[in-house]
Amino acid sequence: MAKNVDRIKKNKIKDKTKSTWLTFFYVGENEGAFSEDARRVFIINLFATVGVLFTLPLGLSSLYEGKVILGVVLIFIAFLYSMNHVYLRYTHNHSMSGNFVIYPLYILMVYLIYTGGVHGTGHVWIYCLPAVALFLHGLKRGLIELGLFTLVLVIVMFFMDSHFVESGYHPALKSRILFSFFVVIFLSAIYEYSMSRSNQELKETTAKLKLVANTDELTELLNRRGMMQRLEGTTYTSYHLLLADVDFFKRINDEYGHDVGDYALAELGRIIQKPLPKGGLVSRWGGEEFLVAVCDCTELDAFNLAESIRQKVEEHEFVYLDQKFRMTLSFGVATMNEFTSLRETITLADNRLYSAKRAGRNQTRRR
Repeated sequence: MAKNVDRIKKNKIKDKTKSTWLTFFYVGENEGAFSEDARRVFIINLFATVGVLFTLPLGLSSLYEGKVILGVVLIFIAFLYSMNHVYLRYTHNHSMSGNFVIYPLYILMVYLIYTGGVHGTGHVWIYCLPAVALFLHGLKRGLIELGLFTLVLVIVMFFMDSHFVESGYHPALKSRILFSFFVVIFLSAIYEYSMSRSNQELKETTAKLKLVANTDELTELLNRRGMMQRLEGTTYTSYHLLLADVDFFKRINDEYGHDVGDYALAELGRIIQKPLPKGGLVSRWGGEEFLVAVCDCTELDAFNLAESIRQKVEEHEFVYLDQKFRMTLSFGVATMNEFTSLRETITLADNRLYSAKRAGRNQTRRR
């Protein structure tokens, strides 16, 4: 028993520590919702943190060895990356924050190539650039920037009095650095391209799945789930619900077949959707029921809209192959406001709909 208690306490401490670190890197973002923006915030913070962990010790080491300029540059970069985290925390502007990561890094790499850094090893750090640049700025812009950096690299190594002249390196080293840098750019570009394609396909698949989850396949209207999400997420504090049901729909299926019934429901969806005002929503609520939501109008306007749709359906002749028939709708209308919740409004509309049914069908009730 005591061992289980200790294990539970350790797991809680572990989870709390993990949550603290994630909150730090997400700068307050909800780490549970790993959106593209949250992912970029997270990785930019990782880049900046790694930058601080490398540049600060190297800067202090350079100062200790008497390389004052190099030390100051490295410590300044570490300070800039630390401030970048603060900036990202307060603005969440990952695009600008990414610039604060990559452009100082470009400048630092040029400086290290020219001066040699510590013991002439500055050039070994340039291979981190392609992955960072392509992630932060994408394939096209990243390759353009890396192309410009490569041009600067050629100028510094081959046409300027850089540290390569006095370090006693083999003459072939500069060309080897250049060629190996090209290889790293090429491999990083392939990886970034494949990741971009995968992310795009994932977004498209997610969008399609979301559409399927919220859309009725037959009528291409919102389904019950999609309608509820729209209504629960609306900023309007008051709107009107019009719940419609096809009168004697079972007779259509029994007399003409289910294919005709499916056609009738799809046609009904088009008739109901056509006269809706701007901002109006319509869904196939279930079976032969349709739910309409309208706002920016009075209760009387909502009632008149329901009556208008009811009359259009009554006057419409449905034609499927050689079958011709007519249908009618019954409506129940209710208003959601600060005194009536969404669930209560739906129940009211449903009660009024069945009141219209009991009263003889093909009519609208709002009381």
